[in-house]
Amino acid sequence: MKKLTILFACLVAVLSLNSCKDDTDPQYNEPTEFVLNTPALAAQYYELTEDGTLDLSWSQPDYGYAAAATYKVSVSLLEDFSESMELSTEHKLCYAQVAGKEIAEAICKLRGITSEDDYTDEPARAVYFRVRAYINGIESSEIVSNVIKLDQVKEYCAIQSPGYIYLIGNVGGWTGPDAANAGALADWRLFESANAIGSKVYTGIFNMPAGQLVFRFYTELTGWDGGASVGTQVDDNPIAVTLTDGMYSGSLVAPGKGSIQIDNWEGGSMKITVNMNNKSVLIEAGGVDTSNSPFIYLVGAPSGWTGPSADNAAHYEAWKLFDIEGNGVYTGTFEINAGEFMFRFYKELTGWDAASFGSQVEDSPIDIALTDGVYTGSATDGKGSWNCPDWAGGKVEIAVDVKNCQVTFTQK
Repeated sequence: MKKLTILFACLVAVLSLNSCKDDTDPQYNEPTEFVLNTPALAAQYYELTEDGTLDLSWSQPDYGYAAAATYKVSVSLLEDFSESMELSTEHKLCYAQVAGKEIAEAICKLRGITSEDDYTDEPARAVYFRVRAYINGIESSEIVSNVIKLDQVKEYCAIQSPGYIYLIGNVGGWTGPDAANAGALADWRLFESANAIGSKVYTGIFNMPAGQLVFRFYTELTGWDGGASVGTQVDDNPIAVTLTDGMYSGSLVAPGKGSIQIDNWEGGSMKITVNMNNKSVLIEAGGVDTSNSPFIYLVGAPSGWTGPSADNAAHYEAWKLFDIEGNGVYTGTFEINAGEFMFRFYKELTGWDAASFGSQVEDSPIDIALTDGVYTGSATDGKGSWNCPDWAGGKVEIAVDVKNCQVTFTQK
């Protein structure tokens, strides 16, 4: 009997321990309340700046345990949030220093401002904020906080317009690069892409008259000798260039007043791309406007194996392939040096481990050869590169068919 009593006592102890363990296991709750705190100085004047921040804090939704939630701040000019903008930055803690630039951009967009030319300065205004919380992968975890109001927020024009430079030459009657001629030169501008403002890569498509073309570029309208000229050489003498298979690529100097001279131009559309990062120019006969076309990126030895991240968007302006026809086929022509024919493609600049499109899934190159100057092969979502060991250097036209998972490389 004594042994049975001891065994029963042990069984009760074990059951008690299991019961305690069950009681303390994290149990998910669907949250019902989420409070965004009103700053103590909510009625004071806030002036947003490029480098400034706004401090906000909030309670963690009651998920039943200390969940790793994500928080995103939204902005509105209306208390009922019938029109609002959610800021892109994700926050992982229950407080944040929200970038003044993000808030100002949201206010401008809510005001309908799409370019710097649209902006009008207005007094400080009431601005409303709320926060959305959620746990990745749990749909019912999403909850929106209460709305708070800051009475006097002064924004600034945070909407940037694409930068531009000017083409100056005989095609425009050698109109002087002076501020007074801005209107006359408006049609002779090369622009940055709207999705790559600040890239310093400028593109323009011009209908050039037949005959001899002579031109150079100016970054500002500060006169002939204002130091804003970009040309083939420092001296004010043209250098004749030849378009081979409808293309020419070469180097530029800044400041430089040497013009590009093209003899016997047949007339028609011409696309010109000026990359001020590496001081280069690319001229293409019959150029096509790619400003609204989808694109992917060539990443590899030709582009210096630069990381495919958003921070390097300016670098990759020169390494885009465009879907001109809207059929999922991306094309581009690039100058690739000997020994540098190794690359793959990225659909977005979101890092090495996402959005890659290559020769195979594994991060290992496959060797290829161009037969009669052409290679065609399969492609897939993956990090395998194409490598042509025998490439002697030169131009290559690339077509990437993402729908049919195929690539074609053609030596030009």
